[in-house]
Amino acid sequence: MQSNIGGFVAPEGWSEWQGNFALDTLYYAEYQNRGPGSDMKNRVKWRGIQHFTPQMAESWTGGRIYGGDEWIRISGTPYVPTMIYSNKLYDFS
Repeated sequence: MQSNIGGFVAPEGWSEWQGNFALDTLYYAEYQNRGPGSDMKNRVKWRGIQHFTPQMAESWTGGRIYGGDEWIRISGTPYVPTMIYSNKLYDFS
């Protein structure tokens, strides 16, 4: 979510593991990504591919899923605990 996806990512975005294993039970999502590999118009159409609303994306942010984020903050790792609501996304490169 809100990541820079490089051009090395195939347009379909995802590949099968072994035949059709788990295609009906997977849960993959992308949200507000940018970069040459971020165009979702040619992504696979599997049942488990999610199309997030802003509210759904917020429930998957680091501040919510990591059971608290104090341990991330003290590590010094560049980190934003919520979605970034602006036209300019952070660049941690």
